[in-house]
Amino acid sequence: MQLMLLLSIVGAIAMRAGFAIQAAGMVRSKNSAAAICRHLCDLCIAILGFWAVGMAIMAGGGSFFWMAPELIMGWETNATNAAFPLVAGVLIATAIVPGVLAERARFWPALWTGLALSTIVIPVIGAWAAGGTGFLANLKLLDLLGATTIHWPGAVAATVAALFVGARTGKFNRDGSSTAIPGQSVPLAGAGLFILLFGWMMWGGLGALRPLLLAGAAGGMASLILSQVRYYKPDLHLISAGLLGALVAASAGGATLSSVGAVITGGVAGVLVPMAILIIDVRFRIDDPSGGIAIHGIGAAWGALSAPFLNVASFDFVDRLKSLGANSLALVLAGALSAGVSFALWTVLKKTTPLKVKEHDEFDGLDLAEHDIGAYPDFQQNTIKSYHLREV
Repeated sequence: MQLMLLLSIVGAIAMRAGFAIQAAGMVRSKNSAAAICRHLCDLCIAILGFWAVGMAIMAGGGSFFWMAPELIMGWETNATNAAFPLVAGVLIATAIVPGVLAERARFWPALWTGLALSTIVIPVIGAWAAGGTGFLANLKLLDLLGATTIHWPGAVAATVAALFVGARTGKFNRDGSSTAIPGQSVPLAGAGLFILLFGWMMWGGLGALRPLLLAGAAGGMASLILSQVRYYKPDLHLISAGLLGALVAASAGGATLSSVGAVITGGVAGVLVPMAILIIDVRFRIDDPSGGIAIHGIGAAWGALSAPFLNVASFDFVDRLKSLGANSLALVLAGALSAGVSFALWTVLKKTTPLKVKEHDEFDGLDLAEHDIGAYPDFQQNTIKSYHLREV
């Protein structure tokens, strides 16, 4: 048990490293150091927030009034130790927001969403879904690796944050079109994807290794076919999104998915997620450089709704319907809680501090503007070329 817990935590940290490296590759070079810094700081604040507040909520069955003694005793009680495995999920959920807000959100406001997720949203949802005590678990919730309790609320929180912060300058045009803003390094983003895949296998554990691998492979191939049919060439970004979305979808059924069920889950996600990325960008005009809203949101929703009918744990059709109802309820409640907390947080932030960097700082890059560092100092521009913007 201790070994599985260790592997789960290490896998979650490896996934966080993958998210950070992928984000550094998918943004422009002038923002890549900022991407790494934000993932690192968000990781720290998520761990401390969960330790100070979130774990008490989780171990206390969702009761906010149970926090006081746990704030004093910290990690030392049996109740908080029982909730400790959720910290791995917290590390994954909070990783979604920095990628979505990349290249334009100010540093400190962006960190607050990670704190809200780790102290309130994920712990409360985790308490609802906890086996033996949570009401969702008693309703036969089928979500073994956190599709509804980790990925879905993280995606909802990221969506709210993106709507408040707005898009990068020049992303959307007056004629309704969307401008593609290429990242600095496709190979770096690809390396992050492989690290993510490695971490995901460790996070899922030995029992979920087969369905996760099959789902990921099916998602990658489905998005490859979609890219070839639609654009007449393999698109690495769509393939990566399809593979990651498939892994998110397979997280609901986890080890209970049959081999065929895993392939179906991943294959459908490999089509839905890339299409959702395009729709979110073009139709809804939400700027998401990482594609995280579609990957974690659409992938989680599809996985949660399909898992009750693609698993081999039970052949009772009534039980499958009960699981479908519980999973649907989990999506509604988790989404409502995450949206409500995020909306309240960003409303307060909007009234107290600027949410988006100034145009001249966006032009120079967040590495220099917010962190006073260059990711590639040997190739960094020697003079700032935005004085015409600074004079406005």
